[in-house]
Amino acid sequence: MGKDTRIAFRLKAKEKQIITAKAKKCGLSTTEYVKQRAFGYEPKAVPPDALFLLLEKIGNLEDKSTSADLNNEIGKLLTDIANTLLLPGKDGDSLLQLQDSGQSMEI
Repeated sequence: MGKDTRIAFRLKAKEKQIITAKAKKCGLSTTEYVKQRAFGYEPKAVPPDALFLLLEKIGNLEDKSTSADLNNEIGKLLTDIANTLLLPGKDGDSLLQLQDSGQSMEI
């Protein structure tokens, strides 16, 4: 089933530049960026390659561990990182709990 409805709106050139720049930072088309924002999602900027390297190294620790508890904690940490830094979430959703300090860090 194809898309059959279109929404058009006018904005200032500077506003379009801002939206286009934010969409590009997130690796999205302007249309997809505006749609996600309209539905309450906050698209994330495309993370640097270093983040994926670190995630891979953390995943390798899970593969090397013989402790089921440690593997579960590593798996939860990887899921939290992915959900917080990589996946678009609803406004106010992306809160990563820092267990050592008991403090929260808004991302």
